[in-house]
Amino acid sequence: MPFSSVAGWIALGLLPTTAVAGLILRRFARGSFVRRMRPHFIIGYAALVFAVLHLALSSSAMPGANGNGIWLATFATAGLGAQAFSGASLQDPGAYRQPLRRWHVRLFWAVLVLSALHVALNR
Repeated sequence: MPFSSVAGWIALGLLPTTAVAGLILRRFARGSFVRRMRPHFIIGYAALVFAVLHLALSSSAMPGANGNGIWLATFATAGLGAQAFSGASLQDPGAYRQPLRRWHVRLFWAVLVLSALHVALNR
């Protein structure tokens, strides 16, 4: 299996891992918010890095791939970037955190669905 595929599978596996870590750390870990959520941040950024690595390494195989699957992957990668940005913005206190957190969670579900559809179309 080429490394580009491995990077894609790692990125896909890190998506639910990041979400579960966020849920557990937010509710059960002790310490300041930023300190207890640090593993969630690291895993989330790692998912983005592996997704971009997968994109960069597999771009030469795009001509033979399903075009719809490529678009889904493009939107999923953009969603991961937006999710990283919104997650970084959630580290600061403010009244905007609650609606931004909802968007952060919605982006997770959108990225997860888009990624799963990409896998289904471009195995």
